[in-house]
Amino acid sequence: MRNTRLLLALPALILAPIAAQAAEFTVKPGGDNKVVFISSATMEKFEGKTNQLSGRIVVDPSAALGDSASVHLEVDLASLDTGIAKRNQHMREEHLETSKYPKAIFDGTALSHAPGVTLATGQPVGFDADGTFSLHGVSRRIHVHIDATYHAGADGGTIEFHTEFPVTLEDYKISRPEFLFMKLAEKQDVRVSGVASATP
Repeated sequence: MRNTRLLLALPALILAPIAAQAAEFTVKPGGDNKVVFISSATMEKFEGKTNQLSGRIVVDPSAALGDSASVHLEVDLASLDTGIAKRNQHMREEHLETSKYPKAIFDGTALSHAPGVTLATGQPVGFDADGTFSLHGVSRRIHVHIDATYHAGADGGTIEFHTEFPVTLEDYKISRPEFLFMKLAEKQDVRVSGVASATP
């Protein structure tokens, strides 16, 4: 009986040190954090930008990324700025409906194409992630490529990250009024970059 209990407890004893090494890195709005969407329509090309990106990355920098990482990021959509006040108003009220859907959210946990890849070297690494992207009340599974660099430090260090992916308005039930039909592209290029700092 005693041997049986030891065998049952062994997986927990093995996994406990691994879990204990995972650290949380916090993404705070402002600073180097940036979200940009690019609309390249027939009649007009413009960008919307914000630094109101927040969230967290949980990862053990010394472990294989596929075994240890999870990501949660949120964007305050009402803060997106296209450079023209009237266009901002149309985008927030008629397209994104930010009063009802104030945030875009990405949750990613399944990492692939990163066998044995870790952040420990301090060099840029690339890997693919599957996650759920929620926008305008619609949640869809997406596949993104992420580039990241870990900078070690006495306080736990920081992680720089960058990704970009397309967003098709129809997929998220975002309408294009007729007067903007030729000025707002159906597919937007979304670029996200930022720095996550070790949580004290």
